[in-house]
Amino acid sequence: MQPGFAFDLTALRDMPASLMVLDRDLRYVMASDMYLQTVGRSLPELLGRPLFDVFPEVEERRRPLEQSMRRALAGEANSIERLAYSIPDPNDRTRTTEAWWRCRHNPLIGPDGSIDHVVQITENVTELVRAEEQKNAIAHELQHRVANLLSLVQVIARRTAGSADTLPAFLERFDARMQSMARTHSYLIGTNWDRMSLGEVIARQLQHGHDDLAAQMTIGGPEVLLGASEAQMMSMAIHELTTNSLKYGALKDVTGRLDVSWSSDAGRGFTFRWTESGSKVAAPTQRSGFGSMILDMIVPSQLGGTSSRTFGPDGLRYALTVEKRSPPVWRADA
Repeated sequence: MQPGFAFDLTALRDMPASLMVLDRDLRYVMASDMYLQTVGRSLPELLGRPLFDVFPEVEERRRPLEQSMRRALAGEANSIERLAYSIPDPNDRTRTTEAWWRCRHNPLIGPDGSIDHVVQITENVTELVRAEEQKNAIAHELQHRVANLLSLVQVIARRTAGSADTLPAFLERFDARMQSMARTHSYLIGTNWDRMSLGEVIARQLQHGHDDLAAQMTIGGPEVLLGASEAQMMSMAIHELTTNSLKYGALKDVTGRLDVSWSSDAGRGFTFRWTESGSKVAAPTQRSGFGSMILDMIVPSQLGGTSSRTFGPDGLRYALTVEKRSPPVWRADA
């Protein structure tokens, strides 16, 4: 039994909660084993020492914690739902670990009715806060992505309609372009919501319904990770190139060859190359359709790159170079 208390404070050591007791000077009087484990300290290191000497913090973080404790010492039980407060790293006390806490402060009433101590029950809610932040970030990203997709769909619909002579022709081209985007979007969910490799984008577009043409294709390059919007843009370009090749280029008959390659540089940029050979290609018409606009203007503009598209005697050559890219913000658990 300790003086001034109706019960033995040492009984608090075994409480199944992260709990500590401070006096009116906010000095440690007792702490539970769970609390000691949470903060990475032993009881002898804490007893008699001021809380803010053991765990110093900047004033804007200390102030709400001290005010909450003073309110409890004045007889008002209260709580703090979210408090950012760093503590020394248990494995290296020269460093601090950023953490979020939920704190409950209660007055500890003595036998004579006086309040000379405050009890804090604390819970580390860092993982919960980070999960909420990630959820909000994902929601914001999804809202942004949906808005971009709807704008893109609107552009595709209008441009496809402008280059189609009949409604069936419009529906065929529009549906094909939407299916191309859907294939990429279906992969950009779950664990892949924020990234996709360039090789995966290429494979999904070229292999969809064209497995019989694999012998005519050579595909290869280093790993280049794309953000969601980059993946959608590249899928549009590859869909247009594939469609044109099947109708007019190297993939329209067994004599043609298609080489798809890409390279990366130290600055995270990349160059994508599409080279057709082995087939006779009719000279392009003067009319520039929406597919040409996608390859020559829309995709390069959206990716901040440059493109070139030339017709040789035996096929199409297309190159897209993206030199400056904003670093993708990957998820912490990815």
